[in-house]
Amino acid sequence: MTPRDKRLVDPLAAEYVLGTLRGPARRRFERWRASSALVAQRCEFWEEQLISLAREVRPIQPPPHLWQGIRQRLNLPQPRWRPAYALAIAASVLIVIGLSLVLYWRSIQPGPPSELATIAAPSGAAAWQVEVYSQRGQMIVRAGQLPARPANRDFELWALPQGGKPVSLGVLPVTGTVQHGLTGTQQEALAHATQIAVTVEPSGGSPTGQPSGTPVFIAPLRAIS
Repeated sequence: MTPRDKRLVDPLAAEYVLGTLRGPARRRFERWRASSALVAQRCEFWEEQLISLAREVRPIQPPPHLWQGIRQRLNLPQPRWRPAYALAIAASVLIVIGLSLVLYWRSIQPGPPSELATIAAPSGAAAWQVEVYSQRGQMIVRAGQLPARPANRDFELWALPQGGKPVSLGVLPVTGTVQHGLTGTQQEALAHATQIAVTVEPSGGSPTGQPSGTPVFIAPLRAIS
């Protein structure tokens, strides 16, 4: 039976994506991924996290004498650079580059959002657009024409779950676009929210985990069919 508890699925998904889940356990997990939306979503989440980490790693070109030393220790013959062999190497490199580009494109193209909210200033101009990707556990916020804010203060975004306390979704960007993963608490709050709010908080966000003042903006969170 496919597990339905995220706390059990998450560590298995991480091991599966890292490649440390082997043998029958891996084959069983692959069947779960094909039949369970939760398992597929957690696998995609860890793939996104590892792709972002991989992009930060700088490749290092080993010196030529290193390969020569390895061949001598293993008593391997010297390679013969025939034209066909060189073409095969070039084709392999192109395949690797192509797969890398596909993974990178997938990481920056999250697909259509599941929920959307536009936070507008009194002038009617869009201050922020909030896109929620519940299946991928991600949120994208795009900054527009922002209202003035006091010095040493930040705008903070909140989910307003029905019947519950506000849950922080992080400090809002001043310019550009910000994309980040959602915690389980944030996803749960968004799943039960029809509105989001913005408050003005000390620099870095509310120190108490709750709004310190009255919201300056409240916007509907619309489900995208």
